[in-house]
Amino acid sequence: MNRRTIGMFVLLLVVAFYALGTGFDFFFRFLYILLLLTVIGFSWAWLNLRGIDLKVTRDANRGQVGGYLAGQVSIVNHTRMPKSWLEVAEATGPSAGNSGRGLALVREQVRSWRIRTYLAKRGVYRSGKVMLISQDPFGLFHLRREFVDPQAYIVFPAVEPLPDLNARFAGLPSDSRTTRHWEQITTDVASIRSYVEGDSLRRIHWPYTARMNQLMVKEFDIGLSAESWVLLDMHRDSHFGADQDEVNNTEELSVTVASSIISRLIDQSMPVGLAANGDENHVHRPDSSPEQRGRLMEILAEVRAHGERPLHQFIYDVNTHLSQFNALTVVTSSVDTRWVASLTDLRRRGVEIAVVLVDRSSFGSLENMDVPLAALTSNLIPTYMVRRGDALNDALRAPVREILRGWSTGAAAATFGAGA
Repeated sequence: MNRRTIGMFVLLLVVAFYALGTGFDFFFRFLYILLLLTVIGFSWAWLNLRGIDLKVTRDANRGQVGGYLAGQVSIVNHTRMPKSWLEVAEATGPSAGNSGRGLALVREQVRSWRIRTYLAKRGVYRSGKVMLISQDPFGLFHLRREFVDPQAYIVFPAVEPLPDLNARFAGLPSDSRTTRHWEQITTDVASIRSYVEGDSLRRIHWPYTARMNQLMVKEFDIGLSAESWVLLDMHRDSHFGADQDEVNNTEELSVTVASSIISRLIDQSMPVGLAANGDENHVHRPDSSPEQRGRLMEILAEVRAHGERPLHQFIYDVNTHLSQFNALTVVTSSVDTRWVASLTDLRRRGVEIAVVLVDRSSFGSLENMDVPLAALTSNLIPTYMVRRGDALNDALRAPVREILRGWSTGAAAATFGAGA
């Protein structure tokens, strides 16, 4: 109910009070006019919404934060009565609350136009709605009718390019990609050896056999066996600011960090998996197939920091999926250090460990990341710090320990130079 409607009802009460209290014809006539305007205005706004059919079609069912999702809106007036003072606006979705489009329709008229929905926040919008708003010429009534958008669409989290991602980060190719011999026939040949009784004829390397004048067979390799895991901490106590702001909080920044790392590793043709202890526990094994990026991004679009499983316990849950050929990257803003011991155990088993700390103090929290940073540094675990407003490519270029060492070396050099 808008201010004009409230003012009209207050005026009706005042005029009715004076009309009944004084009996003057003027007040009665004024009251009748106000009642007539009210009835006409409400009837106009109500009839405007009858006989209308509205449809929304979208060009795609997925997009990414910061982009646009194109589509088309079509509206038809199936009645003889012309429609005016109509407005079409999106009722749900990442651009809800934006101004709509005003229009008028004559009998059996069809109006359609292209729309571009700005994708402001990640999520899965399964029951999008488009709202048709009608008002009377006097602006007294604003009636609404919702039309369900049957096309669900998903908004992937934002991804920042990481061209300078540290080469040791999460076991990139220059660090821990190794090979293993494999009994099955694969596309990768590791070596060639002499034929042994029982070897399959399919393994014979005929050009080399002709050159050596004896049967030679191929030994195959499983290929690049290093697998990367990204563990996203979505425990409810690990984050700050989620209730105050839907976009600027540690939860959203953590998801952006995880999605950016996953995207970079997939671009490097690395098998990547995801584990997240959110509203439900997600554990998806590494895969290098083209569909893996979409699967993981769908999970990141929907996961929320409502997890009940603490990080140190969740790491032990994921423990069974990890081996010496794996690299694990943990993204968290937790100040609880119990999970550091869990990572230390994995590191002893040969798992490559990296941790990205999302600084909660940069979002206004009174707690900073000094305690977990000190615990990780003392255990020689590469740690990266990301703060609100940081460029991820710069933040993930080198571990904090190396940056601090560089500063110390620079300061010592400056002191030595001054003493000289």
